[in-house]
Amino acid sequence: MSKIILIPGFAVGLASPIVRRPLGTSASFTVFNAFMESGEAAVFHWGIEQQVNFFQLINPVFLFRHYEKEKKLAQSTEVLESLHQFLIKNQPEIIVAHSMGVFLLNNYLQKFALPESIKKIVWVQSDDSRQRKINLSVSVCNLYCPWDPTLLVSSIYNRCWRVGLRKIKNDQVENILFPLWRPINLHTSSIRDRRLVKFISSLI
Repeated sequence: MSKIILIPGFAVGLASPIVRRPLGTSASFTVFNAFMESGEAAVFHWGIEQQVNFFQLINPVFLFRHYEKEKKLAQSTEVLESLHQFLIKNQPEIIVAHSMGVFLLNNYLQKFALPESIKKIVWVQSDDSRQRKINLSVSVCNLYCPWDPTLLVSSIYNRCWRVGLRKIKNDQVENILFPLWRPINLHTSSIRDRRLVKFISSLI
């Protein structure tokens, strides 16, 4: 069993020779490697695994189509049931979800009750709509950053602001500004930042 469950976001399964190496078991949560090795943390793998070339990686048409495929997958009964069984098996205390992983988790919360072991949920750069109403049975930390370029693009594409860009009004949600600064991809800066590990460790 693992105390921390990590739910990755969009396009984690895309890999390209030289340009984008497979992310492996960490699924981009590289700062949690020590926790994974000790068994204290585990990743819920759910995205589409696909080998692509360099031109696909920079092709917005391909990326938006892939986005829609994974968005649909994050709503599928199969994936949500798989997450449910994963949580029951691990009985975690904390769930940390990044980007589209938050969208997946919130879909889960609409159909399933959380295991009683879970005390806290952490949204990191949430790619979910600010207009969405969610019934929460545990407290949530919303780690947000207004200058996340990926979420700005997502807001335009989805025609609604994303949660991970700013504070939201909800008595069960604690909003925390988590500045993004690590290159090259600012959107994943947070899950490559040792400050995130320290923050999650303080919650255990």
